[in-house]
Amino acid sequence: MNFFQLLFLGYKNYIKGIIFLFKHKLQWFFIFPIILFAGIYWLGTFFKDLELEVNLDLEQTSNQIETINELIWTTLKMMFFDAMYIIFTQFTLYIVVVLLSPVLAMLSEKIEEKITGKTYDYSFKMLVSDIKRGAIIAFRNLIWFYLFVGLFLGVVSFFNLSTKSFIVFAIPFIVGFYYYGFSFIDYVNERRRLNIQQSIFFVSKHKGLAISIGSVYSIFFLMYFYVYKNFNELAGSGMQFGWSVTLIVLLIIAALTPVLAITSATLSMNELIKKEKSLKINKNNP
Repeated sequence: MNFFQLLFLGYKNYIKGIIFLFKHKLQWFFIFPIILFAGIYWLGTFFKDLELEVNLDLEQTSNQIETINELIWTTLKMMFFDAMYIIFTQFTLYIVVVLLSPVLAMLSEKIEEKITGKTYDYSFKMLVSDIKRGAIIAFRNLIWFYLFVGLFLGVVSFFNLSTKSFIVFAIPFIVGFYYYGFSFIDYVNERRRLNIQQSIFFVSKHKGLAISIGSVYSIFFLMYFYVYKNFNELAGSGMQFGWSVTLIVLLIIAALTPVLAITSATLSMNELIKKEKSLKINKNNP
């Protein structure tokens, strides 16, 4: 399958996955990310209050700057706390995958069981293994993502401002889609007895699927954080009720997307593996 076929496969199974979960009475798995996102909401409130407090302090002290050292220190503090929000949101996307790894692994197994009839014996040892591998994959993806972003920002610094503004926003965002999708696909690859290097190679050959799965997950997550962070400004236009409803809806959707992402990944991988086996058989038997 080419890139666009894989892209369509992932998006199609997001929609198909919603029907599948309710048809097979697996919708109760939504409870776990909702509880987790309640904690994320609280943590986000903490960071937001901290950022406002620091910005207020910086505004008050900026008028008292008298030396170059004070100017540099104040600038560094402003850059640090402006970056905290971005780091927090991106890092949280990976943390969600790690914390939900036992739930996502169990759900992926149940979906595969419904499709193929194959069952898996779940044990505490497997639970620890799922968490360990999920953490390794997430940490690996996080390092590669920020390494790419760091190098990328260094390169685009030579572009003109209008071009750079678009590139700086768009490219790292799309790269993030790939790494988030990779984390969900790896749950299936682990059951296929692929080691981490083999899983990396497989996903690199099926980038379209990883991007489609990761894009839905991250877009709704980041949309929620954007509205949450800028809520006072957005609601100040006299549409507070509308933005309040929007914030709640985005929070619910963002909380549900990890479950929908692993469902899409499992359904898509089942279709993909079947199709690739069929093509291989037809090729060997002309």
